[in-house]
Amino acid sequence: MKVILVDDHPIVMEGIEMLLGETPRVCLLGKFTDGKSAQEFIDSSSVDLVITDINMPEVDGIELTKWVKENHPDTKVIILSMHDNDQYVNEIILADAEGYLLKENTSEELVNAVNRVLDDGIFYSDQIVSKLRSNFLIQNKKHEILQSLTEREVEVLQMIIQEFTTQEIADKLFISRHTVESHKKNLFKKTGQKSLVGLVKFSISHQLIDL
Repeated sequence: MKVILVDDHPIVMEGIEMLLGETPRVCLLGKFTDGKSAQEFIDSSSVDLVITDINMPEVDGIELTKWVKENHPDTKVIILSMHDNDQYVNEIILADAEGYLLKENTSEELVNAVNRVLDDGIFYSDQIVSKLRSNFLIQNKKHEILQSLTEREVEVLQMIIQEFTTQEIADKLFISRHTVESHKKNLFKKTGQKSLVGLVKFSISHQLIDL
């Protein structure tokens, strides 16, 4: 899988590069110190995953994530930052980043996040999930929405929230990947969402799933 790093701290990038070099499925295509240079590269190359910091010159990580999702929707984004304040958490989640970790998280967590996101899953660190719980407005539509979901759709939704990949869901429920994808499409339609990240936000805000 083709990955690029975007961070204006060379020492941080060197550490991540060494870590990814030990991950067989990852091919590191490039390293960039600002979002604008990354945009130019993504426009000219096929990139599966962008790992980016938030605070950078010219184009920051939030704007880069929004741009990627608008112009290259098949490209995944993981935020790796030292910041976990409410504003950043809300903006990144609303921008539909598939992953959000803090630089204080372990190397193992980063590798796990990369693998899960590349397998069409999501990964948020425990600190970010805690922020999500407290930040999103709770609405009183739980009963109505749950009534519209089948038992199997609820199971799939629970596993998505628990960060299982499509293949892991299929294996655990003894169904095919195609069937899992069909359940996901139904969940998108019934909740009005367009992405796995959207399902996470929706489930939290409507208290559909206990985290």
